[in-house]
Amino acid sequence: MTKREIVEKFQANRDRMREIAEACEREQRERTEAESKEFEALRRDNEVLQMRMAAGEEPAPQERDLTAVVRENIGMGRRTEMTCVRANVTHVVTNDVKNSGIIPVKVQEILEPLEEGLILDKVGLPLMAGLAGDYVWPTYEAVEATVLNEGVALSDTTLTLDKLTAQPQRIGVAIPVTRETINQTEGVVEDIIRKVMPASVTRLVNKILFSTEKVNNTTPLVGPFAKIAQADIVSLSAVPTFAQLNGMKAKVLESGIDGEHMCWVMTKSQKAILEGTPVNSDGIYRPLVENDTLCGLPIFTTNYIRKTTTSGDTTTVTEFIGLGDWRYQPMGLFGDINFIVDPYSKARNNAVDFVLNVNYGTVTLRPEAFALGQVGA
Repeated sequence: MTKREIVEKFQANRDRMREIAEACEREQRERTEAESKEFEALRRDNEVLQMRMAAGEEPAPQERDLTAVVRENIGMGRRTEMTCVRANVTHVVTNDVKNSGIIPVKVQEILEPLEEGLILDKVGLPLMAGLAGDYVWPTYEAVEATVLNEGVALSDTTLTLDKLTAQPQRIGVAIPVTRETINQTEGVVEDIIRKVMPASVTRLVNKILFSTEKVNNTTPLVGPFAKIAQADIVSLSAVPTFAQLNGMKAKVLESGIDGEHMCWVMTKSQKAILEGTPVNSDGIYRPLVENDTLCGLPIFTTNYIRKTTTSGDTTTVTEFIGLGDWRYQPMGLFGDINFIVDPYSKARNNAVDFVLNVNYGTVTLRPEAFALGQVGA
């Protein structure tokens, strides 16, 4: 197969997979058996096509810098589409496939900013990439054995099975940039590609995972703290005490969580307050936070766990302290990362449209693995 044929087949397969996913999302259902078989067949076919892309059906062109490719295509009025299909395979495809073909570029220009900006990676769970379909975790209820006398027959015990599913949701960002800016500022394209757009995605993902409220009521992308009912939020004093915080830790451990991968999440300012707060008043000064640990567990910071409300001219800031084992809140990157530079749709404004789309999914496997405390005013 030629490069053009590989690209066209890969894109056709991907479009069909997207149609199946969108139909399931629109109709609020899981895939049918026929759709699942078709989806898996398309996914396997694309994996083979990706390997053929990497191996090269024709002599491979020399690797080029993504910024140089984008600028060249903007100057020639060509559309640039980049698809990050795996952690180590990245291709840029232009509409001039016959001449330009598939141009290998540096994958880290998009992937690394997406991964490095996630606090999720810091709290203990790396970002899973290259997922397909729905990510499913089987669950079951605990069963208990029975004590019987000799010769007494056992009665049947029912094993109740269920499942938790992470449905991928699209996250996207579009930034139009005028051609005057592109021509006059040499570094603006590179900034958009490497910093601005990936950073906007990581900010939204962090906000979803660590906010105490749902970021968007129409999406199933919800972090563990937003699912905690108001009645279950621990009331903390204006300056939380060791007993209160250790009580939160004990509450999570009582649920059966082993505690080996637990950590605290709070704002930097709240951490600073605890660094200056003594454990007790026995005359021996020892701060609550030492060496970035609290009650023996590490601390990580993000301002997204803080809640800000505005009423008229009054702004109220509410501080929260979260605790959890993030092995039970997996997040995955589904499919590919799609980056498009469109020089046509904004032509009337003499602008070029930069668009980035990704698909994420997350699910709380064990809500009892997380606790949330509200700091008093």
